[in-house]
Amino acid sequence: MTSADTDSSDSIPPETVDTAAGRAVLARFVVVLYQPQDLVNIALVVRAMKNMGLTRLRLVSPAIFNAYRITGIAHDTHEIVDAAELFDEFDQAVGDAIRVVAMTARRRASRQVWSEPAEGARELVERSADGDIALVFGREDKGLPNEILDRCHEAVCIPTNPEHPSLNLAHAAMILFYEVRRAVRRSFDLEERDLSGKARDQAPPATAAEMEEFFGIWERAMAALGMFRGVEPSIKMRSYRRILKRAEPDRRELRLFEATAWRIVHFATRIEARIRDQIAKEAD
Repeated sequence: MTSADTDSSDSIPPETVDTAAGRAVLARFVVVLYQPQDLVNIALVVRAMKNMGLTRLRLVSPAIFNAYRITGIAHDTHEIVDAAELFDEFDQAVGDAIRVVAMTARRRASRQVWSEPAEGARELVERSADGDIALVFGREDKGLPNEILDRCHEAVCIPTNPEHPSLNLAHAAMILFYEVRRAVRRSFDLEERDLSGKARDQAPPATAAEMEEFFGIWERAMAALGMFRGVEPSIKMRSYRRILKRAEPDRRELRLFEATAWRIVHFATRIEARIRDQIAKEAD
């Protein structure tokens, strides 16, 4: 094996991840299970989290949640299970994240940004200096529906056998969690990056909640312009979402787009009012 074949993290002691600095990076990753159906699968994901040093769990509309039974299956995980957060809506669960990442077994036909676990984890660890990263897993039988994938910035796909691509939830989770831990270990090469983060010349990244608020206003603006005539709004909005998320606007840039959308809405409202007034005058 040549030196080029050796991962740079191999020269870094594994225990360096379990220092205060390493745990701080791992703590920026939030595991989000969307509508999990099986208590055992939740427990196995929790066990994988404990194995790899992740601590933050959020569940969206689980079919069942019983902390006692989960910790009975995944021993010594009380701190994760006791701190787990339950949500009724997906947007609430990811609203404070600056990056929302879908774990999916398939690449969707659209141009959504996607990567394999190793490269995806490296980029996500770098981005974590700016805020929390949400790792989203779908329900065991159906995965993530399109409306949830639309709310994610990118997807991570494990290149499995195309004839049998589906993985058990916990197996997929362990692969991604391992790559995140490995990427954190790699990031301890201080010549490449300071784990504490570095000063940004731009505004902070927009959170998922801010992005969703903007898309609601943008949809109103596009409707006012007649952009949805003859087209299902969700289809056109999917394209707008994809374009803007690829651009990765920071908070200041997003506010500029939002102000533009509001100007369109207000202008269209004034035009409609004038038309109504004109019709009323002609009727008189």
